[in-house]
Amino acid sequence: MSTELETSGPDLGAGSDDGPADLQAAAAASFRAAATSWAFVYPHGWWTVPLADPAQIDGAVRKIVVGRLGRRDDRARARREAREYLAQAAHGAAEEGGLSLAVFSMDVGDVAITGTMGVFPYQVTEGGRDELIASITGSTSGADVDKQKLDDGWVLRAVRQSEIERTDPEGNPMLPELRADYWTERRGLDKILQVSFTTPFVPLREAMLELFDAIVLSLHPVVRG
Repeated sequence: MSTELETSGPDLGAGSDDGPADLQAAAAASFRAAATSWAFVYPHGWWTVPLADPAQIDGAVRKIVVGRLGRRDDRARARREAREYLAQAAHGAAEEGGLSLAVFSMDVGDVAITGTMGVFPYQVTEGGRDELIASITGSTSGADVDKQKLDDGWVLRAVRQSEIERTDPEGNPMLPELRADYWTERRGLDKILQVSFTTPFVPLREAMLELFDAIVLSLHPVVRG
């Protein structure tokens, strides 16, 4: 499964050298220049909610919930709670200018591993790349931060996690949260993206981060005729 982000990438002209590496780079640049959108690749058990038209959100959420939980009467409460949670997350992401929202529920044995992934355009202020990365890093106080250089860009990751047992200000129990925020710039993509994952499965931190890393790195240009 994949979800696509519209783009109007800049024209990246082919190089003039004849070497195989140069030809390969030129071909890649031409492919990116022709891209009509960019997409992530998801594993089984992930669904996307369109955010461009808020009127479509509730219908998409209902379809996801029914597809996951079925229509049995004894699951009516679970469907209602899932609809409310997902609709709130989707409408919130849309109000924040989100480009897409994905929700996941992956069965591992008898446990459903759940969470969300939101994709947002990152607002860039004046300054070069080093200033940009320094600004992002400065906003991640208290997080575990890693940066990876890619052949066609870079990815910065900031990870935070709550205590396993926690409560809200009124003392009511709350689910724990593992949150991983990524910022990525890719050659040919006309915007910097912020990709935010959340899941209550804090004890599975390393496995979840490995999965989130793979999804962010799967971002690729799509060319349609």
